[in-house]
Formats: sequence, structure tokens, C-alpha cells
Amino acid sequence: MATVDIILQLAAILFVIVFGIIGNLFIAIINFQEFWRTGTLQPSERIVSCISVSNILVVIVLAVWFVIYLLDVCTYLGAHVYKVTDLLIIFISKASYWFTAWLCFFYCMKIIKVKWRFFKTLKQRISSLVSFLLIATVLCSFAVAYPVIYIIRSLNTTNTIGECKDYYITQHELTMGYAIFLSLVASLLPLALMLLSSLGIVVFLFKHFKNMTKSSNTSSSPRNEGPITVAKMLISLIVLYVVTVICVLVTNHVFTIVASDMVVIIASSSCVFSAGSSVILIVGTVKLRQAFLKLFCSVGRYLQ
Repeated sequence: MATVDIILQLAAILFVIVFGIIGNLFIAIINFQEFWRTGTLQPSERIVSCISVSNILVVIVLAVWFVIYLLDVCTYLGAHVYKVTDLLIIFISKASYWFTAWLCFFYCMKIIKVKWRFFKTLKQRISSLVSFLLIATVLCSFAVAYPVIYIIRSLNTTNTIGECKDYYITQHELTMGYAIFLSLVASLLPLALMLLSSLGIVVFLFKHFKNMTKSSNTSSSPRNEGPITVAKMLISLIVLYVVTVICVLVTNHVFTIVASDMVVIIASSSCVFSAGSSVILIVGTVKLRQAFLKLFCSVGRYLQ
């Protein structure tokens, strides 16, 4: 029965992983083609490309981790394999979360109109700051993820199947402190930036349409529909991210108390975020949506 459960778990996870890889690979290819054709990418396209590439990398590492964890391969490889996989998973997934937060912030700066001098200056320079933000995110995410190698205990489980799944040093101040720090810096702060950015867009659009109503200019136009589409995309990303963060935070809390297979929920939620965010980005971005519809129609004609 245990073997059947493991096979079913791997099958379900593999489906989500493959789905996420296909969606994010599509985004990466479309943006690469754009870069190959024009020699440059728009700031938003650079951020989306970073999101898609990081999502691809993290699900590949997660696929390896799931095989090692569920099939007890760690009994032959020792603790070092977990140090590598967990470092990469935390590093890449947290970078992806921050990339998503920067996407929300970038669109907020582009859409809203404010009279404060600081925000006016930031609005003018945000496009040139994107590359710096992306590089800084990668470096900071690695620095935040690196301490995980110090809370993975040595494994002496060559002859004991299953015990190597509890590979974190639990009931320890370092583990609990790191879990709280990681949740704050790499989960809650990106969420706060997303919420503030999206709230700014929603408030601005509400005031904008209220002024349009007063002036009796309620006709829709591409200029008005663009920010609305962006707002819907960002809100969808935030909802998906909130669900992921809740799963991670709750599981982190349980895991620091009781070492159990609840750690699988953290990895699974990262896979779901990777797959779900690719769908939201494709649907919410005009260029990606048009490219997908074109590909879908081409495949449909080929199958006929």
C-alpha cells in the first residue's frame, strides 16, 4: 500500500512539474525569440523571463528532490545531497517570489500617477533600475538560502529505510530562528510589496474611472483596458502566492515542532506556484497570449 501511495504521489507531482515546465518554457522561448529579433527586452519582459527561468530551474531540482525523498535514495547518498537540493530550492524559489514582487512594483510605478517628488523620480528611473533589482535579488536570495546547509544533520541511515526523511535538526534554536527569518524576508516581505503595489494600482484605477464617470467619458479604450488587464493578472498572481505562502508558513510551523512528511507540502506548493504563475502570465500578457493562441491554432490545423 505504501508503494502505491508513493507512486500516486510521484505521478501527481510529476504532472504538475511537467505542466509547469511546459508553461514556463513557452514564456522563456517567446521572450528569447524577442531578444534574438530585437536585441533587447522591455523591463517587464526581463522580469517575466527571470520568473519563468527560475520556475523551470526550481521544478527540475524539486523533481530530483521528490525522487530522493519519496524513494529513500538519501540512504545511499547521505546528507550532502540534501544540502545541495535544499540550498537550490530555497535560493531559486525565493528569488522567483521576489521577481514576482518586483513585477507588481514595476507595473505599479508605470500605471499610477503621484505628485510626490520621490515617486516621480522613481517612476522615471524604474526601467533603468530593473536590471539592478534582478541582480540584487539573485545575490540576496543566495545569501538568505545558504544557512540552510547548517541545519541539515549528518545521516547514518544506510541500513534504515525511511529515517533519512527527517534530515533537519529540529527542536533547535537555529532551525526555528532560521525558519522565522526565512518566512519574514523571503515570503512576507515580497507579499507586502505585492499587496501595496496592487493596492496602489486598484486605488488609482478606481479614482480614474470615477473621474471618467463624472466627465461622462465611460467608453472603453485600449488605453483603459491595458491597466485593468495588468491589475487582474497581478491580483491573480497575488492570490496564488498567498495560497503558497500560507502552505509554507503553516508547514514550517508544524515542521519545526514535529519532523514529518509535511515537508512535502512545501515542495508541492512551490511546484503549484510555478505551474500556476506560468498560466497567469501567459493569459495576462498580450504578447504571450497572442503567441499561445497562434501556436494552439497551428497545432489544431496540424492535427486536422
